[in-house]
Amino acid sequence: MKKEFVAVQVVVLVVFSAALGGMIVFSGVYDEVYSNIVSVTCLSCIKLQPATNIKFSFDTNNGKAHPDFVIENLSNGPVFLAYRTIVCDFCDEMDPVLEEIFEVNYTVEDPLVVKTKEFNGTSVTFIHINKDLVSDDLKNTQAIYANKGQETLVPMFTVITVNYNRGKGKVTPYYGTAYGTLKKDTYEDRKAEVTKMIDDGIRLYNEFSAGYN
Repeated sequence: MKKEFVAVQVVVLVVFSAALGGMIVFSGVYDEVYSNIVSVTCLSCIKLQPATNIKFSFDTNNGKAHPDFVIENLSNGPVFLAYRTIVCDFCDEMDPVLEEIFEVNYTVEDPLVVKTKEFNGTSVTFIHINKDLVSDDLKNTQAIYANKGQETLVPMFTVITVNYNRGKGKVTPYYGTAYGTLKKDTYEDRKAEVTKMIDDGIRLYNEFSAGYN
């Protein structure tokens, strides 16, 4: 008698499970749930974690729009900005690192340097700005990407890429900024840290650029 009762329970459970599965699949609930899960996973949870310790943001520091020269270059790949002044010891230490990574040569007298280099098939545009030698419009772009309260500090390095912006429901520019010698004591460590910034930008760009307009 006990065995018969257990058998009945099993049959009821199987029938109920099949019916529930059919309701989910054929009523459209399944499609909705699946779609929501995929959307959240692809566009929210898979935000790649930066390898560096810099903080990334969708919102510019001063609320101003991204400069046209950044947006134009961002359509081709991440953008890496470097700001300095004529007299700047840390800038003098970091410029050789940037020159090696981006395979470009320049001097402190050069007001603006632009170089695009491919990293494993992804183009990254390097833009070096000497604030003492460029127009005010170009000089003032530093405040757009600066960390709050550090709008004039140099050297300053910013990588601009793209990511899914949940607040706006679309892919938008996404950037992170670092200063000085990146809290590293040696040339090789500084080079590694800049490379991490570039890698962060590339990984995010390759993940989300298809949805960037």
